[in-house]
Amino acid sequence: MRKITMAILLLRAVAGMAQGYITYENLSSSALRNELGDRFGSGGMYMVSAGYTIPLSSKENERGQRTAWMASISGKYAEMDNHGEARELNPTSIINSGISLTHIRPISEKWSIMANAGCGIYAPADEISAKSILGSGGVIFVYSLNKNLSLGIGGGITNSYGAPMAMPIFYLNWQRNGKFTFRVDMANSIKMAISTHFSDRFALELVPMEVDGLSAVMSVEGREQVYSMTMLRSYLSPSFRFGKRMTLFATVGGNWLRGIKTTERSLKGFFNSFTDDDEDNPHFRPALRLSAGMRFRL
Repeated sequence: MRKITMAILLLRAVAGMAQGYITYENLSSSALRNELGDRFGSGGMYMVSAGYTIPLSSKENERGQRTAWMASISGKYAEMDNHGEARELNPTSIINSGISLTHIRPISEKWSIMANAGCGIYAPADEISAKSILGSGGVIFVYSLNKNLSLGIGGGITNSYGAPMAMPIFYLNWQRNGKFTFRVDMANSIKMAISTHFSDRFALELVPMEVDGLSAVMSVEGREQVYSMTMLRSYLSPSFRFGKRMTLFATVGGNWLRGIKTTERSLKGFFNSFTDDDEDNPHFRPALRLSAGMRFRL
């Protein structure tokens, strides 16, 4: 469901120009174990991510509230270097890609509505088929308590588990500006960040916590399964802006948890995932995370 609001976060940065990003990241090899201490080999991972957002229309009312339409395309390619039993438990490579249309508009002085619809391919790179296409959509009603804090709640539809099913969506955006900028985002992922600008061009960001992941529809012994990977990390990220259209950045930090789970692609499998014993689900131990990338405007 984190895919439902992927494009919505970008609306805050819309300034009348298309914008995109390219990122490369590498996770060092670490052991794959469960809570009981059983070892299932080891593995590392590298991933390339890219995205592009095109504002289709945008205008502000007399209160400075924005009404906008935008289209987004994004993609991730991850390749895993696994050893031992980890090679059997994880795909060798995963593709997550999507295209979406997003709309935001105010409905009162304090309330606004955000809606998103899209679809994408979520699969091992060697198993892409029509079954790999997942669709999603959602609507969130957002209340602005003040200029720094917005809360929202809504619902979305996904076919990740076969038949379309509705799920709740929660939204939180808190930001406080000054010498240091504090920001908390809870929408397509969870991210807490502290940043500061040393000059017009150089900035430094500390991210104590970020949660993100990958997913794939795959065939296991002739049955459709949903593979999911959840990553918990923290890092330090310096960035340098060249002109008005390009920013280069790098990150160094730790990936503290990379949990994996495979469930049946059905409503029964979805609900059973809440009652699974987490002691049996393996996860990769902490690993060094390095990344570099570019943000650009056209």
